Amino acid sequence: MTSDGSPSFGHLIIPVLGLLIPIVAIVAHYLAKAHGERQRHLTIREFARAGQPVPPELLIESQNASWPSRPVRPEGLNRILVPGVVNVGLGLGLMGLFALMSPGSWLWGIGLVPLNLGLGLLALWAYLRKQQPAP
Repeated sequence: MTSDGSPSFGHLIIPVLGLLIPIVAIVAHYLAKAHGERQRHLTIREFARAGQPVPPELLIESQNASWPSRPVRPEGLNRILVPGVVNVGLGLGLMGLFALMSPGSWLWGIGLVPLNLGLGLLALWAYLRKQQPAP
């Protein structure tokens, strides 16, 4: 409240702007993407109207534009080993961080969750490695 009794919203400006910036960025990204698609379709339409062949690059880009490309995941046992090692490291790091931040507190136990998850993944990796036939 200000001195004249009206409510003050000055303290809300930073959080509201902080939340609006990512939303504006996402909307701008999709608007730019839609504009590019519209331009590509207009170009294809102009080629067809003029009776000329449509370059295959334009058709390939429009076919692949709606399907996001997925990253190639490693096959085999490494797909279990890497997350296991990462989770063990994360758990140990969290345990050390919270133990140093507040000694004698229970917060270090938060690191037990990713640590045990990582140890479980490493145990699964070791089990599956033994089950694989020899090359």
